[in-house]
Amino acid sequence: MDKKHILSRIMKYKVVSFDIFDTLLKRDVFFPTDVFVLVEREYSRRFGQQLNFASIRENAEKAAREKSIYQDVTFDEIYSEINLSVSEKSILQQLELDVEASLLHSNIDIQYLFEECLKSGKTIYIVSDMYLPKSFLERILKREGISGYKYLYLSSEQRAKKGTGLLFATLCKTENINCKDIIHIGDSIYADYIGALRAGIRALHIKRNICNTLYSKMPSVDTYLDKRSLFAFINTRVPKFASRGQRLGYELLGPIIYSYCKWIHDSLDNKESKVRLWFAARDMYLFSMAYRLIYQEEANCEYVYISRKSLRPILTQAVGDLTESGNVLARGEYTLEELIRYMGYNLDDIDSDKKIDLGKKYNVRKLNDHKEVKDILTSEKILQSERMLASEGMKYLKEHGLFDANILLVDVGWHGTTQYILEKIQKSKSKNLSVKGLYLGCLDGTNEKIGRNNYKAFLFDEQKTSSFTTGIILFESLVLAPHGSVIKYHTEGRNVIPVLNEVENISEFIADVQYGAIQFVKEFRKSILDKTIFISAEMGSEAFINLATTPQKAELINIGRLEYDNFYRQKMADPKRLIYYILYPKMFLKDLKYSPWRVGFLYKLFKIRLPYSKIYSFMRKRQGKQT
Repeated sequence: MDKKHILSRIMKYKVVSFDIFDTLLKRDVFFPTDVFVLVEREYSRRFGQQLNFASIRENAEKAAREKSIYQDVTFDEIYSEINLSVSEKSILQQLELDVEASLLHSNIDIQYLFEECLKSGKTIYIVSDMYLPKSFLERILKREGISGYKYLYLSSEQRAKKGTGLLFATLCKTENINCKDIIHIGDSIYADYIGALRAGIRALHIKRNICNTLYSKMPSVDTYLDKRSLFAFINTRVPKFASRGQRLGYELLGPIIYSYCKWIHDSLDNKESKVRLWFAARDMYLFSMAYRLIYQEEANCEYVYISRKSLRPILTQAVGDLTESGNVLARGEYTLEELIRYMGYNLDDIDSDKKIDLGKKYNVRKLNDHKEVKDILTSEKILQSERMLASEGMKYLKEHGLFDANILLVDVGWHGTTQYILEKIQKSKSKNLSVKGLYLGCLDGTNEKIGRNNYKAFLFDEQKTSSFTTGIILFESLVLAPHGSVIKYHTEGRNVIPVLNEVENISEFIADVQYGAIQFVKEFRKSILDKTIFISAEMGSEAFINLATTPQKAELINIGRLEYDNFYRQKMADPKRLIYYILYPKMFLKDLKYSPWRVGFLYKLFKIRLPYSKIYSFMRKRQGKQT
């Protein structure tokens, strides 16, 4: 919408009239009749009774219009055609108003035009074909900051509609307005544009179905209610955000976080009192915040500062097996220097009179089999440090209930390593307790590591695939907490506090993304949609998957330059120039392999739109067969 162009046209007129629905105000539904379905669902939720209200309501309105001698009918006339008791109709009438009130909010683009008209001294009227009571609409307009207009003309009150031109004629006659002095603004071609012209006044048609989303696609007519309502909710609200990052967070992350939190809550066994819900640092920072916003009454829910690095010495001491240190690492082989550094030591800490090959790689799953490594890592100096680290860590875990309650670990998942570690530590003290996982998703190998019955996955697991896996590192980067990872633990007074790795402040872009995500949670939990529609895992993740697999240029720039730290700091998608890879094709394969966001890497490199996610999946499968 070119607001400046529209405004220049409006300024030629003394009087301006505005339509209400889909113009000044927008609903968080795709079709107006979707309101009736939501009333039906809310009625069932509140009263535990099934009522085919949507059909009853539509038929009642049809019957009222057929009987009426006027061009429009009132809210009460519609309900008089419903064959229910007076009390039931009263309840449904109020419920419909409540649902409408929850769904309605200002259309900021049109509100801007409205306010500019006020500033310039225009006389403003509001003209609407609507059966809802005038007092109700005036209250909603006031709530949304729309005031200063002279009068609200309703078709149900004036018994005349816009499409015939009669409601506009009534306005001009009653207010003594010259037709040449007024312009009308609305979304309906028939009612707002043709109807105005019939009355001899000018009109501006505002397109109704504008797609404001970046990655959510406009739903088709036959799209089911829940999905099209989620789209409508996002589509009508994202324009208010100033930055692209905030829009992305609201549209892409918000629905995932919200639906995942709902799933977590539904997974809880209310009968089991001796359970603690742990949101694991750092990936669950936003999720923990969102969960507390949605379920403020939950007591046994906490954000726990743990990491594989901080838990490693506790695990090693608990089970008395050096090999377990290797089981917490991401990959199978590390050089000795990498291994020492990961364990939190400097080369100066190594007590050895032998020449050490720091560049030699070792299978960390079999550390006990490598005598030279075992000797280094079990030297008295290191063992003393490990015992102290383990002791402090044990105190922290005890304070947070690991040895007193069953733990439900909320984490991104992927392979379930953190759960594996915690379960080993817990079993060293108590055989009767358990650690179970509630994960965003799990990759191959999770069943073998922690057991199929010990976790549940929201988006994907070894039996359920999702294109989300294309962007798991991308997702981690967007939700990462603004604090460093946990290195170890330290006792201060009576409390054990986590010692965090120093990190640079998160980028302004990521801060904006996270802000937008939390704003979605705050706004959606207040909406009637929170209780009347279901955001499935597929619905919640669809827009993010579209970003991960088919990114736009802006995201290739903003996200591509973000750094991902997994032992080595790497840009998410930062290829060299194409000519370089033509000259050095092996470097292309290497850079692609180590790129955290490979689809983004390919898009950014070739600068043409191809199905890179499918191409890369094919390459991986082919490589797997060859090896």
